[in-house]
Amino acid sequence: MLKKIIACGMAVMFTFSSASVVGAATNSDKLLSVARTHMGVPYVFGGQSASGFDCSGYTQYVYNKVGISIPRTTGSQATVGEAVSKSNLKPGDLIFFKNTYKRGISHVGIYVGNNNFISATSSKGVDVVSLNNSYWGPKYATARRVENFDVNALFDDLDENNEAYTAIKELVENEIINGYRDGTFKPDQPVTRGQAAALINNIIGFEASNQEPFSDVSAGHTFASQIAAMKELGIIHGFNNGLFKPDEFITHGQMAIMIKNALEVTGGNPDEMKQDGYDERASRAEFATALHDTLFQYNK
Repeated sequence: MLKKIIACGMAVMFTFSSASVVGAATNSDKLLSVARTHMGVPYVFGGQSASGFDCSGYTQYVYNKVGISIPRTTGSQATVGEAVSKSNLKPGDLIFFKNTYKRGISHVGIYVGNNNFISATSSKGVDVVSLNNSYWGPKYATARRVENFDVNALFDDLDENNEAYTAIKELVENEIINGYRDGTFKPDQPVTRGQAAALINNIIGFEASNQEPFSDVSAGHTFASQIAAMKELGIIHGFNNGLFKPDEFITHGQMAIMIKNALEVTGGNPDEMKQDGYDERASRAEFATALHDTLFQYNK
């Protein structure tokens, strides 16, 4: 499988617009998915990266990943948002402990539900622990709600009844796609050819040697590196005149060809990709669903 031999390749977060798109409406499912991704990462005093965290470095990192800015230190984090009682904790709340390695507020974690929290501990690194734990239980101090998370919200304009909801949700949780600054996904809007190339390469993660693949795609284009990767792998070929037309909207037929080629390159089954509505524009929801059900499922 291709992904096994290109470990040095770098995936870039796919966005639907170079200017306005940054993330989904934040929800506790997404926050906790990011938090659990780093289970077992070692404790490093002063650490604030995926190679090592201290407690407040970890919580700040996780919150930043879903677009929420919080202070760096435990003491400062204990002042943000609003206070919440222990009996009213919700997943995503920050919880604080006192008198651990020093007197006063000295440790912070994220409540994950079922009386459990996740934090960067000096003994086990990032770990999930019960609030009934003999060490942590007596040291519980307070909790703060930075945001009133809606557990069921993914995007403001995408509810669970949408046929594409599950596909989009899983792609968001795996940091392959995101949405608009206003918390919407705009599922019915079309996708450009450049965006499509970027989204496919977010799954494959290939880094091209030539960063100017087509005459109409300069090195400074938002998706230049992703388009270059797709061309180098033979997933895209452009038009007969040598252009790629990265800002044109992709059709169902073009979408099918791209995904079929990507499946062939990665060793998947290209017959899984349907070509309904060949000349119609592919919407964001349609592209996400097609990609999720084929290339993503094979390569995850």
